[in-house]
Amino acid sequence: MANGEMGSIVGQFMTRNMTRLPDIVKVEFSSQQGFTYDFYKSDFKAEAEVRLELAYAITVHKAQGSEFGLTFLIFPANAMLSRELLYTALTRQRDKVILLHQGDVGELRQHAGPGRSETAQRLTNLFQSPVLVEVGGQFLEENLIHRTRRGEAVRSKSEVIIADLLYAKGFTEYLYEGTLVGNDGSVRYPDFTIDDAETGQKVYWEHLGMMHDPEYRARWENKLAWYRDQNILPFGEGNGSNGTLVITRDDEQGGIDSRRLEQLIEEVFGL
Repeated sequence: MANGEMGSIVGQFMTRNMTRLPDIVKVEFSSQQGFTYDFYKSDFKAEAEVRLELAYAITVHKAQGSEFGLTFLIFPANAMLSRELLYTALTRQRDKVILLHQGDVGELRQHAGPGRSETAQRLTNLFQSPVLVEVGGQFLEENLIHRTRRGEAVRSKSEVIIADLLYAKGFTEYLYEGTLVGNDGSVRYPDFTIDDAETGQKVYWEHLGMMHDPEYRARWENKLAWYRDQNILPFGEGNGSNGTLVITRDDEQGGIDSRRLEQLIEEVFGL
């Protein structure tokens, strides 16, 4: 019996012919069907080593409102999960969540897009008729998405401002959340990638919106170290051989200074 195996209780159960309560728990594990293990009262005493713990297999819908120490999320290919339901699934754990995904892990990013949002697809408005916007082949409520002048949906209002400033400065071919492959084959997705045709300079832009969150800040520090390993250096530290990294962030109140962003674009690209 391997550590972490899951199984089902198959006995003992109370029957009419039994004169006392069952005192043996019989468990059949998924890897050894047809064979049972017996567990006795002594296995469940407080001072004994815990050999068996309860496990639950439930749908994401049923899990809403519940919490578990360790959560395994089974994520098949082409899963019909909305962005909101995926958030629910990933936040049921108290200690750790383990994601078992079928297919390329890069495909998970599509589930975070605006087109996967049930909220954005709601066409109910009590005060005015909804304004529909086509995004990725789906029609979404305009007031429930962040859309740039170029027409794409982005994740935040801050990204809208950055995208529109780049567009206004003539960088109309910027790439939003493009794929960046590192020297070791690892992949990252910068918020914006800009190729300056005049100078041949490649600029990656990361906007940080949740630096007040310790986990978010720790992930960013790891990502920044990754950029340095690729010789992509932050603006102001000299030009890396593989590009320059522009880093901006929201202030403590969640605001952003568009005038400062415009100045920064002019400094980075020498406008």
